[in-house]
Amino acid sequence: MPALLSCSSSAPQAPVVPAQEVEKTPQLSAVDGILVQARRSASPLAESLYLDAARLQLDSGFTEDAAQLLDALEEDGDLPSNLRMRHALLAAEVALIRGDARAALRRLDGAPSTDAANQSQDSQIALRSLRAKALELADEPMSALRERIQLAPMLSGEAQRENHNAIWATLSRANLAQLNAGSSTDSYELRGWLELQRLSNGTQHNIQDQLDAIDQWRNIWAQHSAASNLPDALSMLYELWETRPAEIALVLPIQEPLGKAISEGFMSAYYEDLARGREVPRVRIYDTSFRTDVLVFYDQAVDDGIKLIIGPVLKDAVRRMQRSGRPMPVTTLALNYGDPGTPYLQDLYQFGLAPEDEIQQAAQTAWAAGHRNAAVLTPAGEEYLRIQDTFVSYWNSLGGRVVSIDNFTEARDYSPVVKRIFSIDASEARAEQIRSLIPRSSIEFVPRRRQDVDFIFLLANPAEGRQIMPTLSINYAGDVPVYAMPSIYDGGSNAAANQDLNGIIFNDAPWILEQSDPLKSAADSTWTSASGPVQRLRGMGVDAYRLHLRMLQMHAFPYTRLDGATGTLSMQPDGSVRRELLNAVVINGAASLLNE
Repeated sequence: MPALLSCSSSAPQAPVVPAQEVEKTPQLSAVDGILVQARRSASPLAESLYLDAARLQLDSGFTEDAAQLLDALEEDGDLPSNLRMRHALLAAEVALIRGDARAALRRLDGAPSTDAANQSQDSQIALRSLRAKALELADEPMSALRERIQLAPMLSGEAQRENHNAIWATLSRANLAQLNAGSSTDSYELRGWLELQRLSNGTQHNIQDQLDAIDQWRNIWAQHSAASNLPDALSMLYELWETRPAEIALVLPIQEPLGKAISEGFMSAYYEDLARGREVPRVRIYDTSFRTDVLVFYDQAVDDGIKLIIGPVLKDAVRRMQRSGRPMPVTTLALNYGDPGTPYLQDLYQFGLAPEDEIQQAAQTAWAAGHRNAAVLTPAGEEYLRIQDTFVSYWNSLGGRVVSIDNFTEARDYSPVVKRIFSIDASEARAEQIRSLIPRSSIEFVPRRRQDVDFIFLLANPAEGRQIMPTLSINYAGDVPVYAMPSIYDGGSNAAANQDLNGIIFNDAPWILEQSDPLKSAADSTWTSASGPVQRLRGMGVDAYRLHLRMLQMHAFPYTRLDGATGTLSMQPDGSVRRELLNAVVINGAASLLNE
């Protein structure tokens, strides 16, 4: 028995834990009592009591105290099988709390599970449940699914429902490549779950289609455990459909380019459903064009008895809604974002083309490529300074360094700013100084750029980018990777001119980069041709329509994803919708999806 735990073979001692200034909760008071009792007890009762104390410490949030107690117990190799199992389970919990999936799996793999006949069913349930959590944290969704499916026969009632919810959460978070990469799906249960996910994802743009697909699946997979016990996220769809509003309001500046583009996308999705014989709500439009007091129109929609409102688009109006501190009178999907960090306000959801999503994804992509030192180049102006600051803050949070920052104004010659950002101007100044000291015309000089820039984060429009990229090459920086925001690409309308953008990596909406959504071609044939910025707003309108019945589901089940026109959509705790965009690289003047 380890010295920390015992001063005699019959009276194990608890490790000495430094006193902490904490309020004694009933749980912690109970821990003190258990430790006193353990010190007075003989082995193996003493070890069992120490494990009880560690359990209470974990439940009270004192992870490191529990870890210290478990580490001391680990030195005892003579623990009975049931106590070794309890120790392994608790140690795995500690590892998961610390975010160390591999350590948790090592603990669980070392548990005495081979002697299952001598282990309680509760221990076996805990073992498989923790393994599933650890495998999901380790980004091994197929292995996690198999653990939960093997766990299922041991469960019933509420425990089975929670396990089904966990299975669906794992399926929802995983991408298709991860699921396809799994080994053979020879289990009836696993095949059924994967088919349910496939059908659900393939019909997610319309709840009526999705419910029809789920009903069809339940008929075919009648013996599957989920046929009579659907995950809560899917069961909720039936309630949402039954309580759908008969009429919705669009509070938009229809006569302004912004509102016009959003409404075109919204009505394209609306008429697509109507043409397919799907049930659609009546739409009433409240035109806020050229008005700043848009909440007057919102209030009018409420007074008119409309139960779901989409809009307004003015950021100030969304902020005023937030600051009211009162739940919205009806379910509302604002088409902009208010103040970040504001707690969720009941029935207020926010969706827009937030640059923060684009900035963070550009940073994540550069980080994943191994870059650590960034140069930042954006236009001059207060609006762009906010984007600059957002990138710098996020890049620093990842552990990266920003080694150079500069801005450009509207100009034909971008050489000065490129020279500044790579310190080439300083190199040239040194050369001039040398020439002044040694006036010899035969001195040869090749400017030297700074070598600590791994990549450039660029905010520019296509015209600016077409001049900046060649300027980088002229100034000995053509080999530096460039990661840009969506504004760099105009939607592929000018491939010949975009040759100068070749090599730029950027993220953008599926509506721009893919042609897989049949609604895109229908919208293009219905409305006038449009450039990238207008197309992105049309995609936003499409997603506003597809989101309008799903907001409650996405908020209740944050792992729910919607493959939208503007990106893969998910709901944050504050009610804001986050977009995950596609990554692309410009090749021969056109965007090509980046294989990651």
